Amino acid sequence: MSTLTHSGKETLPALLEACLRAGFDASQAQLIRALDNGIWRLPGGIVARVHQPGTVASARTEIRGTYWLYGNGVPVPLPRRPEPLLAEGRPVTFWTDLGPGIPANPAEVARMLRVLHHLPKPTDFTLPIHDPFARFPAQIAAASTTPEQKDWLTAHASRLREQWAALDWPTCSCVIHADAGPGNTMTTAAGTFLIDWERLSIGHREWDQATAAWHRDVFGASPDDYAAFAHVYGNDVANWPGYPVIRDIRSLCTTLFALRHATASPEGRAEADHRLACLRGTAGPAPKPWSARKWQWARPAVPDTVPAR
Repeated sequence: MSTLTHSGKETLPALLEACLRAGFDASQAQLIRALDNGIWRLPGGIVARVHQPGTVASARTEIRGTYWLYGNGVPVPLPRRPEPLLAEGRPVTFWTDLGPGIPANPAEVARMLRVLHHLPKPTDFTLPIHDPFARFPAQIAAASTTPEQKDWLTAHASRLREQWAALDWPTCSCVIHADAGPGNTMTTAAGTFLIDWERLSIGHREWDQATAAWHRDVFGASPDDYAAFAHVYGNDVANWPGYPVIRDIRSLCTTLFALRHATASPEGRAEADHRLACLRGTAGPAPKPWSARKWQWARPAVPDTVPAR
């Protein structure tokens, strides 16, 4: 059995406690992903998600929301329990395991988002209003960087908030995923799914559309992929004057993500510093595209497994 990564060790106590209370077998739990949340595969076709502390409300909304989404024809994994369990200060939720898969192709993502964005807003429960700035203060405080850099990040977030408030949205608000990047989509033997709905909210569809354009512009994703997305969705959000504001907010968000995980490896440190330099305009006239993987925790060749007890 392989040795657990640092982030796996952080979420393991909560996983074991929650599984004991829920009656699920954690003896052969395998770590799928360990970033802000710990995602674990359990025996019996179950995936456990160990959320960050202080996120009980969003975990409840995610569960309630996915039942509602499923009932309205959106392909989602279903919860295995109707409420999160609080264990070791962290909400833990349990989901149907979709099995192995790959990110969905952009055209399929566009098709699923069109369905989502045309749903009527739910009437039997309340979704939060999308606020991309809500987590920034805590994320800046947790960033692995200097006090001067944190002051700059705080000021940058304030400038972006002013630009966000001044946006002239071309459409009405609707239900959005709010984080529909490649890592939150899956194509499996059972079909194509949108996953990880912890930011499910009421917002503007341009935010979800902009994710695909942002991956093209910042991460160097294929222009053909974005063209396919825009064609199927029926709109090229990059032509909207407000798109650069969303692009810059998303870039700040993912830079803060990289800075929180910069201690994972030398490559992660270099990637986080590169992103910050790009934001500050000090990365040169033609900076290289950002890497979507270098900030991740070092992973073994096989999935992490809970050591035999």
